[in-house]
Amino acid sequence: MKHCIVSLFCVLLFLTACTQPATIDQVVGKDKDEYGCKGSAGYTWSHALHDCVRLWEAGERIWGGQRSGFLVYSVDSTFAEVFLSDGESVICRRKKGKTEWRSRSGVRVWSNNGVTTVRTADCTYTVIK
Repeated sequence: MKHCIVSLFCVLLFLTACTQPATIDQVVGKDKDEYGCKGSAGYTWSHALHDCVRLWEAGERIWGGQRSGFLVYSVDSTFAEVFLSDGESVICRRKKGKTEWRSRSGVRVWSNNGVTTVRTADCTYTVIK
């Protein structure tokens, strides 16, 4: 009788510990942002490419000391988009006839002797290939 009570108690404890099944919105791959990009699959929207991309596939890694990010160019190189670790991106427009891109907020991207540099207000990054 004592074993039956203990077993019943264990079964009840197990059943009360069960959680609700995941809803369709909680399933991996079912999340989409306002552009239709699936963040759980590693996709983010690129304004430069007008598409959902995986940054590590479409861009170049940039390093600035302890900080890192990605740099993505538009197909025609008119725009350079800088993705920093805070999750936001900054779009820079190329100056006509130059290999320099600038944003309205002061972010600069330029290439010199095969080295690409990105300068923000508080950090300088270089492309690591």
